[in-house]
Amino acid sequence: MKPTRKVFNWHKNLLALDRITPPWDKIKIIGREFITKNPIKNGIVTLEQTFLPLIKLKWKVLHGDYSEGKSFQDSLISGPLNKWTHKHDFKKLSSSSTTIEDTIQFDHWISLNRLNKFTLDRLHKSFDYRSKIIEHDLENLYDNINNNYILISGATGMIGGDLVPLLNSLGYKIIILKFDKNSKNDGYPKNYSSGNKDIITFRWNPYSQNTLIIPKEISNKIKFLVNLSGENILGVWTKSKKDLILKSRISSTRSLYQILKVNSIRLDCSIHASATGFYGSKKSNILDENNSSGLGFLAETTKEWEKEQNKFSKFANRNINLRIGTVLSSKGGLIKLLELPFRLGVAGHIGEGKNYMNWILLEDLIRIIANALQNKRLSGPVNAVSPNPIQSKEFFHALAKKYNSKFFIKIPSFIPKILSKELVDEIIISDQKIAPKQLLKNNYSFLADDINKALDNIISI
Repeated sequence: MKPTRKVFNWHKNLLALDRITPPWDKIKIIGREFITKNPIKNGIVTLEQTFLPLIKLKWKVLHGDYSEGKSFQDSLISGPLNKWTHKHDFKKLSSSSTTIEDTIQFDHWISLNRLNKFTLDRLHKSFDYRSKIIEHDLENLYDNINNNYILISGATGMIGGDLVPLLNSLGYKIIILKFDKNSKNDGYPKNYSSGNKDIITFRWNPYSQNTLIIPKEISNKIKFLVNLSGENILGVWTKSKKDLILKSRISSTRSLYQILKVNSIRLDCSIHASATGFYGSKKSNILDENNSSGLGFLAETTKEWEKEQNKFSKFANRNINLRIGTVLSSKGGLIKLLELPFRLGVAGHIGEGKNYMNWILLEDLIRIIANALQNKRLSGPVNAVSPNPIQSKEFFHALAKKYNSKFFIKIPSFIPKILSKELVDEIIISDQKIAPKQLLKNNYSFLADDINKALDNIISI
């Protein structure tokens, strides 16, 4: 742990609550009301918690009883419980060590021992998660003495939605480029005031002929870029869908390039989302960043995409193509698609299940991005995958066990191929073994390199 002042100040970050909320709680912050810039000093947050697909509960919570550097308390204004208070006490152990003492009092509308035990069990798991997140972030703070900014596209997607709170908690100031198909790239950000905001949002249309002009006092401080833009590859691969997958990636990357050029921005590091689809399906080899591209729609798309990304070397000291595997998260992607049938007790896999999946826990992925921003030894292609690829049948069995599924079925691959043969061949039954050579060479320590540990960080029944 760090000195008490640093630990307490970490909780003042605008997105601290987003950052420490466990994935399995399925809580989204949908509203914030602040009297001062300090969100934990008499600030109010509105939360939405999802139970099963159709049940959403709202919580309204006040951050009050504030004592600078010592404590604050969360009190329920309205919500699904009769009572909820959460006191945070920050206690100095030494000049470089702090403990946080959390005192929670709650009452359900109906007093049942099993319900109280369930709540306490969830709280214990959640606070174990929170402490690990806080410890990680405090150990990896960015000393932003110059108030530098990071420019992010695709910030509202599955990856960006978790990355932005992490970067905020590490000390970066953030500029979000929010996609707006009606924007002419001439809008002044509503939440910008003399450059003193931690998070600024610009409306951005990558298909516009105009280039976004950023106020000079901000553009001079942009030192990092993360490009996460691109149409989701999941779905039926019609010709129009495939065109959009390619066009969205190329157009957004070219637009970002023009923003750097026109605004005379020089970066310390630029990171672009790419994909392990770059390699195609090569069953006999263990692939690393030195392997060439493969065959197929995804391989060709990724190859063209990286050509555009590599042009950023003109404006960045380091330019990274982050080749991302299957991202595991309860917030989207594969697990989100499978959650309902698996929860209902019906699990399965497509085909023989002998093909290898290259996966990455979402929390590891965003940590890799944060690490790459500062790790000057990382440049060029970087495989963002676990060092332990797994056969798809093993993955689906592990997921079924986690959800306590009762039935397991095997779906012949020809059935989904009726809808989209390319998608099935290149994603669902694609067979690759990919090594994160650059990450291992540079001593990145995975939070979850084992599939069961990864699922433990996503799901709680």
